[in-house]
Amino acid sequence: MTLAKVGKRGSVVIPAKERKKAEIQEGDYVEVTAGETGIILIRKTPTLKEVQAKIAGKLPQWNELEGEADELLEAEL
Repeated sequence: MTLAKVGKRGSVVIPAKERKKAEIQEGDYVEVTAGETGIILIRKTPTLKEVQAKIAGKLPQWNELEGEADELLEAEL
């Protein structure tokens, strides 16, 4: 456990040790969620590049979807 002090206007500095463990770097965005009394969750928000890398190759390509749509339309006619 690492302590951090709440400053003016509610600012909190996340200690370097905890930032490194959470892989939070300067310029990153974080999501802040208040839970029950006294609990705040800070979660790193993934960048667009991180999301794209995570789903790369897992979604069908447009040309595959377009072909399926054409087949379905032809079947209906």
